[in-house]
Amino acid sequence: MPNSKGKQLEHPELGTLPIIQIIDCIFALAPSGRIIHLHKEQMATSQDDATDNFQLVETSPLPERSRCQIIPPFINAFK
Repeated sequence: MPNSKGKQLEHPELGTLPIIQIIDCIFALAPSGRIIHLHKEQMATSQDDATDNFQLVETSPLPERSRCQIIPPFINAFK
């Protein structure tokens, strides 16, 4: 059975944002409509019954992430 839990980023400045995770990339949708591209090593996670919660931590992305070529999902994916 597929995981139907929601995922969200608890951003310190922008509040709670919906996210999509593709492999090691985390894409968050900012209130302005801009897609923020982060990586799993920049996150801590916690869970509750309905949601996987991601929080930013003081870790830089791995050096090889500078070549990350994953194209952000379409905005429609956040609907």
